[in-house]
Amino acid sequence: MFKQLFPTLLIPVILLGAGCSASSPVTVEPVVEKTAAEEPSEQEEVLFENGAYRLDAGQSFIAWNAQKRVGAKHNGKVNAQEGAFVVEQGHVIGGTVVADMGSIVDLDLTDEKLNATLVNHLKSDDFFAVETYPTAMLALSEVTALEGIEKATHRVTGDMTIKGTTNEISFPVQLTKNEEGIQITGTATLDRTLWNVRFGSDKFFDNLGDGLIEDEFTLTFDLTFVAIK
Repeated sequence: MFKQLFPTLLIPVILLGAGCSASSPVTVEPVVEKTAAEEPSEQEEVLFENGAYRLDAGQSFIAWNAQKRVGAKHNGKVNAQEGAFVVEQGHVIGGTVVADMGSIVDLDLTDEKLNATLVNHLKSDDFFAVETYPTAMLALSEVTALEGIEKATHRVTGDMTIKGTTNEISFPVQLTKNEEGIQITGTATLDRTLWNVRFGSDKFFDNLGDGLIEDEFTLTFDLTFVAIK
């Protein structure tokens, strides 16, 4: 198994909270059945050059979106600090990605004080406990070809670890060749409470009113891996 060859892969996870934040889930969005007219045409399978690849952090980003039950929505980014892919017989067989949880930023709040309050809350023990758990990670164990979903060529499955808790996730991605190497893009929907991020969740607290934060959030990533020569 690839997980035995590489450190745990991490595709960061971000949540929303603080005074005016929101949160997240772990389910991949359901596939909507399409009519024959809407069904995408079968695409030729892309084969990649065999070997090991490393994450190009400068050309990679991970974005998050979350919201409260009423009103506030927030979005931001977190840095992908390192990672690796392995290709055998033209196919990606696994990989790792590590996120620097201390790099969490919010991009929608223009008021500096409110922005800092939100970010500090996300880093606190209410959410990601960044001092104790400075990184998040996902170890990919399976990458399979996929048809029938727009802008998706593969489905990836792996173990995501956040705040010391590990859960398996699976979601569609697009794997493509570019001048640098391999690019992976896609969006997953996650449930933060599966990683013990409970602040503002009505699964654990009553009478939250406008302070209720959605458990689900979306994670959109755009990662580039370059061949190790």
